[in-house]
Amino acid sequence: MNSDKMNKLTRSLKKYLALTCAVGTMAFASFAQAAPEEAGQQQSMTVAEMAELAKENGYKHTSTRYGYSIVCPKKPNVIPLSIMEEKAKGEVLIFDNDEYYIKNAWIIMVEAFEENEIPANIHTMDEAAQAKLVEKLSKNSGYELVRVADMGHTSGVYCITAKEIEIDTNGDGKVDEVLTSDTQMIKTFFRGQFGGRFAVELIDNPDLTPANVSAYQVGLLTFQEWPTTADDKKGAAKAKNSDKK
Repeated sequence: MNSDKMNKLTRSLKKYLALTCAVGTMAFASFAQAAPEEAGQQQSMTVAEMAELAKENGYKHTSTRYGYSIVCPKKPNVIPLSIMEEKAKGEVLIFDNDEYYIKNAWIIMVEAFEENEIPANIHTMDEAAQAKLVEKLSKNSGYELVRVADMGHTSGVYCITAKEIEIDTNGDGKVDEVLTSDTQMIKTFFRGQFGGRFAVELIDNPDLTPANVSAYQVGLLTFQEWPTTADDKKGAAKAKNSDKK
């Protein structure tokens, strides 16, 4: 995606976030301070409009093996997630790398959490129930931020990893050790349109940048689960046909 289009997406996302954060409906709070002058504006793009803008200007990646599609800022190099984590299922969409060092990528994980970890009705839960879920998921999670995020067709749990993680090594309830990470990542857990348990993780090394976080957040709005797997040849054909539209 060229710089003008990326800037357009970023400006639109800032307006969208400024409005939705003001009424407390989005978890993308890390960008609320990026556009304080726009927080009072009551005109913005809807989630659906953001997704359509991304579709018009991005590259749609469809995985017939894992039954999903997502709009990327540009065509990625795709490798199996099992190369990085032996038993993990999914794909790594690489946008920038220096040989084996990944600078910018999205990790798409399937079967990313247990069935009972995140409720299927998270998008219809009231604010009090969502707050209890966030509190539960935040405990001993290693994340510095956990929020419920609107993704248009559903809601997800949006998490940012902590730079410093406090560890209780002997189980006595007291912190014995503090681990420091050189980088931070963003991970969003959610259910697809057909009940799949997905997570999309942003790798942005060495530091999270506004442009790459914006592209990641917009990409989440375009995620589509297809009723297909690698073993479902008929369903795979449907997914391919849908991708051509």
